[in-house]
Amino acid sequence: MSGQWMRRVEAVAEARRRAVVKRLAIRLSQTLRGASVAVEEARVVVTGKGLVKRWLIDPELRFLSGDLQ
Repeated sequence: MSGQWMRRVEAVAEARRRAVVKRLAIRLSQTLRGASVAVEEARVVVTGKGLVKRWLIDPELRFLSGDLQ
């Protein structure tokens, strides 16, 4: 019984993690026009020209990862 309960809890946590990562990817793609945003398992990968400069200038970008906590 305990093992079954733990598997269920892990499945719910995994679904929650996927939803948060997907939401972050959507927000990044809306914010970073022209950049490529991809979800790879538990990571959001953003590629494009001038991303560091944009991140330094735009405070909204620096706080997007706050959703992951």
